Amino acid sequence: MNLPTDFYLSTCRFFSLFTMFFAGFFVTSFQYLGLSCFSVLCCLAMILSPTSKNMPILFTLGFFATQIPLVSAAPQTQPFPNIPFKVFSTFIEQSFSPQVSLATVLLVLFSLIENPELLNLHARQQNPEYDGEHKTVASGWMRALSRAIMHQLKTEVEMLFCDREFPVEETQQVTKLSGKLHDLAITLNLTPYSHKKFRGNLLPISYDTIQGIPTICPNTPICLNANCKARGLLQATKLRDIPLVTLIKEDTVYQDVPVLTGKCTTCDTTYHGDHERFKDEHRLWNKCYLNSARFLKIGQSLWVDRKFSHSVLSAIYNFHASASAFTQYWNDHNPITNSNFQITRRQIWQAFVQESIRTIASVKNIDLELKENFTIEEVAGEAFAMLGNTGIIEPGKKHSCSECSQPFKHAADFMINEDPAAVLGVDENSVIPALEGEHAALSAHQTAVSRQAARARANNINNSAQNEMDIDYDNCTMIVLDGIVFGPKVRNVNNFYIKITCLFFFKHCAQDGCIKDVKNARGGAFCEQHEDSYGDRCRVRDCTRTKVVNTQACEHHQEEWRKYKLDHSRSSLAGVKRMLQRPNESNPWQPGLRRTFQAHDDDNNVEIQRKNFFGPGQFYCVETICAPCGVVIAWTKFDKSESPTNILNFLKQVYPTEISRPNYICIDKACQVLRTAIANKSWFMWEKTSRFIVDSYHYINHRKTDYMCRTYCNPGPLDGSAPNLIKVAQDKEGRPYFQRAFNTQVYICIYF
Repeated sequence: MNLPTDFYLSTCRFFSLFTMFFAGFFVTSFQYLGLSCFSVLCCLAMILSPTSKNMPILFTLGFFATQIPLVSAAPQTQPFPNIPFKVFSTFIEQSFSPQVSLATVLLVLFSLIENPELLNLHARQQNPEYDGEHKTVASGWMRALSRAIMHQLKTEVEMLFCDREFPVEETQQVTKLSGKLHDLAITLNLTPYSHKKFRGNLLPISYDTIQGIPTICPNTPICLNANCKARGLLQATKLRDIPLVTLIKEDTVYQDVPVLTGKCTTCDTTYHGDHERFKDEHRLWNKCYLNSARFLKIGQSLWVDRKFSHSVLSAIYNFHASASAFTQYWNDHNPITNSNFQITRRQIWQAFVQESIRTIASVKNIDLELKENFTIEEVAGEAFAMLGNTGIIEPGKKHSCSECSQPFKHAADFMINEDPAAVLGVDENSVIPALEGEHAALSAHQTAVSRQAARARANNINNSAQNEMDIDYDNCTMIVLDGIVFGPKVRNVNNFYIKITCLFFFKHCAQDGCIKDVKNARGGAFCEQHEDSYGDRCRVRDCTRTKVVNTQACEHHQEEWRKYKLDHSRSSLAGVKRMLQRPNESNPWQPGLRRTFQAHDDDNNVEIQRKNFFGPGQFYCVETICAPCGVVIAWTKFDKSESPTNILNFLKQVYPTEISRPNYICIDKACQVLRTAIANKSWFMWEKTSRFIVDSYHYINHRKTDYMCRTYCNPGPLDGSAPNLIKVAQDKEGRPYFQRAFNTQVYICIYF
């Protein structure tokens, strides 16, 4: 026997066996973690490689960690109980009353199916395993479920018992019903035990096998045309042409849902799930958007129910969420529904537009009718023209809540500071600075008179409160106006008009004095009328030459056209950012002034002529009227400036009658608006009902130099002269303190 050779062979065999065992253990362990075979081989090669000893341990651990999947599998479910129906019906006949309704039986059935955890707990008490554990026929778990069912059924509890079986006492009813529920669970095989042997906990029950098959079809069985005399609708789509689409119903995604179309053979009107298609008096096809539709089409092969579309509308309106944010939320939430379906931002925006149209049309009690084959942008534009009410939102005007409507107080119930210029939140214990300027003497005299009136009000606080106890007044209301400027202007740097967003909503025709929508929002400059009138002429003012192909200028003005293209190209983005960040910077390489803008508050509607019409005009700002709680009441677009005259005309349009006007109108330039109203004599229509005030920030800055603002626009006077602007509240410990009755800092977001 050659000992070295035998020892060598034995060692090799042992090492081979050890290597096979180690490799098998290694692969099995890593696959248990969810690693792919390729990842396992990579990790094994890295560990056995001779160079691995020179690698930092953190690098090796980091590579290993990157191979472990971070997404865990969804919770497992078990199938719906699949017992013969005869077994189930026999149990119902033998256990419940013959008059028991289908709804009651299904309530009991789904109460068991929806509570697998409770059935696990109940079954464990039915099968004791240790000393001290006792088998209980009606466990506390099943008794709790029995009480919940009895509470739901109320007077129909007797239907769960056979004739002459219903106990008188409630405790006996619970015990008896618990036994029936236990027997039903055993019949349905909803128990983790089989022949007293534990076979695993019950899992949540899947409803896939009993899920109903939805269809999308017209919601009316007859033709609604008066000339057709309620003729029944025929299924118009051929079997081979019936589209199979995806339907989102609440949180559930249904695949291959058939979409059916009805047709009237008399008038040829076709009825769809969300609209009707009919011919107008000119024999042209129109489309009627039905407010009563159960489902809405938001994609080529995607439909949603109204609960889903309403959730989109509510999220965007109440939570100020963008369409992209809601898309991300739903796609992240979607794996919970065990569906791989993903929705897109365009489809969410489609749902928002479709639901908005029907919500507003329902308030007006009409169904929107438009021409067929409109794009979603055209649908939104036409819908606003027909339903927009020139920017006045009727539900917003009728809105009322505790934040925007306060009980009216005829007299003050407080006296904090006798100075009429003192404002709540700043001057409770402060000396008020006197007015400076030409009206200083007049202001000092009026302040002295106001102090005497404040002392008189303080002496009558208790008496006035007692005398007016039984008098009813209308609630006091306030609105807040604010303007949102569309594009920032970079001064001293050629007043370059930065277009942050190139939305169709902000643009209008470039022709002087025309604010119609542009015909082509991507590259166009005129409305349809002026586009046709200009034709192929050069777009430089007063030039009558023909423009060069693929440009907007003639041969003589090509340099100006190239300059315009350069200023509006992507390559200018870096310079635009610099101008936004450094508005007062002026460098030799920057072009000179090319355009003059009207001042922000200028009332002179001077038409500033443009040198060319290469690009469309742009509205200056959006002016909004909101309630103090944030509900939008109305909005409009100002073309040139946010002038006091434009604001007064807007208010007159929204509130044409005295009874509709609010008590207070808050705007950051209320003193300017008031001064203009007095000058043009429009104040006489407002003085009986409303008062203009500014917010606290503007008031503190104005009251020292602006007589009008100091005297008439105080948002929270502490001398009791405006009792409805201040109210008494209580902190957590019940101590009273003063606060503003209305919120004047309403923040409005416009999402692009």
